[in-house]
Amino acid sequence: MSQFDTAPPNTHAGGDDDALRARGNLPMNATNSADDRVDMEAYRQNVPLWRRFWQHSLTQMMLISIQAFCGPAMADAIAGLGGGGLATPQTSNIATAILYSMLATVCFLGGPIVNKLGVKWALVLGAMSFPIEGSSYYCNSKFGNQWYLILGGAISGIGTGCWYVAEAGAIMSLAPSGARGKYLALWIVSRNLGQLVGGAINLSKNFEKGVEGGVTPDTYVAFLIIECLALPFAFMISPLEKVVRSDGTRILVSETLSTKEELKRISRTMTSKLILLSAFWALWSFFYSGTWSTYLATYFSVRSRALSSLVSPFFCIVGCFGLGFILDLKCLSQRRRAQLGLFTVVILNLGVYIWSIVMQVRFNASDPGAIDWDDSLYASSFLPYFFVQTTGPLSQSYMYWLLSSFATDAQANVRNGAAFRCLEAVGQAIAYGMNTKTSTSPLIGMCVSFALMAVAVGPMNFLVNSTPDRIPADVIAEEIHGVEVEKKSNPPVIVSDAKV
Repeated sequence: MSQFDTAPPNTHAGGDDDALRARGNLPMNATNSADDRVDMEAYRQNVPLWRRFWQHSLTQMMLISIQAFCGPAMADAIAGLGGGGLATPQTSNIATAILYSMLATVCFLGGPIVNKLGVKWALVLGAMSFPIEGSSYYCNSKFGNQWYLILGGAISGIGTGCWYVAEAGAIMSLAPSGARGKYLALWIVSRNLGQLVGGAINLSKNFEKGVEGGVTPDTYVAFLIIECLALPFAFMISPLEKVVRSDGTRILVSETLSTKEELKRISRTMTSKLILLSAFWALWSFFYSGTWSTYLATYFSVRSRALSSLVSPFFCIVGCFGLGFILDLKCLSQRRRAQLGLFTVVILNLGVYIWSIVMQVRFNASDPGAIDWDDSLYASSFLPYFFVQTTGPLSQSYMYWLLSSFATDAQANVRNGAAFRCLEAVGQAIAYGMNTKTSTSPLIGMCVSFALMAVAVGPMNFLVNSTPDRIPADVIAEEIHGVEVEKKSNPPVIVSDAKV
């Protein structure tokens, strides 16, 4: 583990906004009973191996990644079938639009909810809702009922909203500052590995040529089983304040605020410079999924759609870890890495969008029918979908890295993550809502995605150029540690006023 997440010393994800504005107000009402730094030698001697392994930041990141694999990744795999794998994508798009509408509502209130419940129990609540989506698609495919598909979308949106907010706060808090890019790459890749497994299941059941309509009902049973596995891993999550990073630092957690104060901080967070400047990026970063899912359902055969859900994650794995290593470069300041990351993500998405729009204009002029993988048109028409499954996750991974660069404490990460998740969900709801009309060409969604990216780049560039060279929480933690060391080395001198 230490090789994976090695980071410079004195790194924390703790702090408080007021402490940044008024240096000297130390510490931030932290609730950690232990010192913010851990004596690793004593820790190894006194704490059992199983507990050290369980409370390690990388272990906790892997537990969250496994849940992402079982839940959101399976949902992405179903979406990767094109229209949820149904004979017509309209009902699936309606259900998905409702899901993201509910998710946006929950995420808006997610900061107070998760900070009250705690990250662990919010993840448990969310994991309990994962199987509802798979079961609703199974019932629709097997029995033809649509009410459960739509109701399941609403229920899943509530549970998944709690899970997403808790996940966002955790993934931005767990990593040592020098390994955030690789930690986030591990998380985003886990979501795409779910698509890989889902694609293998799907292709094994839908490989015959000439099959029309949706995928077989048994396909959803396999997805449903995997979704059920998220719950036990959610119970294994450790409270954030007990997590120990490989560099001997803990996550500083501020004291619990009242519900009234948490609600006040919603408006403060939503109107903060950080969220306002990243709002269009949040809307755009997930917008592609609804449009390109409809593109896949409209122009590709069942088995080629199944193949797409298998092969699409491969390049994403390489791309996300590549971006992770760029964002963790030790030879560049944090601001330079942020600028380089923004340039990389925008250029890659620009190329994919242009290619996709060119192909869609061709299809509007001449409908190609259901393209199969042995057709000559398959490669040129499928590759835009293949690459957008990498460039899309890159934009998400980059944004969470950037948000964590402004980190002050774990609760602030939860609030910022909730706000960003809310805006992401709004973008997804709009995208799938646009595609509920099957007569609407995916070209409209592609052009809207292009326009959103163009609008998002300006504010993001301003935000990136104001990125601190170091995480504010690291600076605060070093000041706290320095004060404590000074007190120990220079104890107060007691002067007696007794007469000699």
